[in-house]
Amino acid sequence: MDSNDVHTLSYILEVEDNLLNMRKYENGVLRILVPADLLDELLNFLHNVKNCVKFELVDVRLNRGII
Repeated sequence: MDSNDVHTLSYILEVEDNLLNMRKYENGVLRILVPADLLDELLNFLHNVKNCVKFELVDVRLNRGII
């Protein structure tokens, strides 16, 4: 993911209050945390955002509280 796209994506995601937490951008990868019960909503939202920002979903995994 390009660093300029990270900024654009963060502005878009800010409108989705309490949907997620953007945690870390490193080596072209942006880490996003979301509560398990909102994962499907986030995945649908990100699918729609791909029309505005170029990115690839690399991995989805359960976080057990370790960041």
